[in-house]
Amino acid sequence: MGRVDAQPSAGLEAERAVLGAMLIDESIVSQVLAEVDERDFTSTANRLIFQAAREVFREGGHADAITINAKLGYASGSPQQQQLIDLMEVTPTSASWREYAQLMREQAALGRIRALSAQINGAATLDDVRPLLSELQAQMTSRRGVKVVPMLELLQDFSARHASGAAADYVGFGLDVLDHNSFIRRGDVVVLGGYPSDGKTALALMMAYHMAKTLKVGFFSLETSAGKIGDRIVTQGMQIDFDAIKRSRLTDRDWGTFAVCSEDAVKRRLDVIQASGMTAGDIMAESITYGYDVIFVDYVQLIVPEGNPRDLRSEQMATVSRALHTFAQSRGVLVVELAQLSRPERGAWRAPDMHDLKETGQFEQDADMIFLLFRPNPKDEDLDQEKNRVLKIAKNKEYKRGRWPLYFDGDTQTFSVVTDDTGRQVMRKMVNEGKKAKAKNRGEAPGQQRIGEIVELPEAEAK
Repeated sequence: MGRVDAQPSAGLEAERAVLGAMLIDESIVSQVLAEVDERDFTSTANRLIFQAAREVFREGGHADAITINAKLGYASGSPQQQQLIDLMEVTPTSASWREYAQLMREQAALGRIRALSAQINGAATLDDVRPLLSELQAQMTSRRGVKVVPMLELLQDFSARHASGAAADYVGFGLDVLDHNSFIRRGDVVVLGGYPSDGKTALALMMAYHMAKTLKVGFFSLETSAGKIGDRIVTQGMQIDFDAIKRSRLTDRDWGTFAVCSEDAVKRRLDVIQASGMTAGDIMAESITYGYDVIFVDYVQLIVPEGNPRDLRSEQMATVSRALHTFAQSRGVLVVELAQLSRPERGAWRAPDMHDLKETGQFEQDADMIFLLFRPNPKDEDLDQEKNRVLKIAKNKEYKRGRWPLYFDGDTQTFSVVTDDTGRQVMRKMVNEGKKAKAKNRGEAPGQQRIGEIVELPEAEAK
């Protein structure tokens, strides 16, 4: 064996141990091929042996030293043939092949990381570095090997998870209609779509603030400054008048409320990251560094694409979507992406659907759940375009979809849900009762009607 590599590293030794295990125990060949990739071999000679064994196996043959030697065409008595013999002689047992495979994967990845680091060190510009950082991030988060779970293990896992009756570890959004109609976990991707100025950021901040009570949350703002985000968090979380905050006209009572509520607010593990100019790789790297359980991206189409700048915009955004989806799954982080919708034709109105997400259909494909936030039909004059919204669950992999009316309180930048079991009855009641209320209050200025004047619900139904 010394004739092949004069100073074998731990990775090379592991490669040889894996190959030797295959040669002395044909029963593990299929398992090795399922968990080991040719990229994990740093030695060209070892890689060729692995590729030959794979071809023989796929052809239905026996992947032993004789058939592999024939596949490679090594001459009798050649150093290459002797290497196959040496591999079997120095591998006493195949029992530890998985440990060897793990070691060789780690060493191969480390070698690729070192090569990328050398390229980064020699880069002349930041534009040269960005794709390298993305590839480096991929090496750090990639999950190698395919895990196949047989039926017996699936049933055992089911019993272990459900026999105790313990509550499932789902992530709540702080709105009953979402929490009762979703089973979102860390590792999923959620898209919150809407037209500009319809309240995506305000709703996302409400969700982030709620989640931060039990989880570590990073809010990546690619459009809005941290100061403006802070204003909204204070008005939402402490119910201090937004106009007074923006005009710096806080009263003594407001400051008292701020002092009392700050004790709870500082316990919320919520960070705001000014992310203008960040790539998907940058966002993933920051998320790993700070250990976020949940990240919000406001909004995803503003992420700077990596790779070839000549690529179509749809291809660039599809790459961003796939990167965040892979990151969510590999790292167990819930990713909430705010996204812009394509506007309908001028003068036309229709309820948006998930197909209206701008730039690429990949956002739709990668999402486990899609919320859409939009204003009601402007032809419904009895519904206030400033105070009423509709929240639509357009995609839900694990439960039902639907739509619910929301009330937006601009004074505190908060949303509340007015709903029954389906939401349809309330939507219709809002229109019908709104006509009566409008006639009664014609003297009031537009936009002054409260949702409570339009809809009268039993106390148990009011949300």
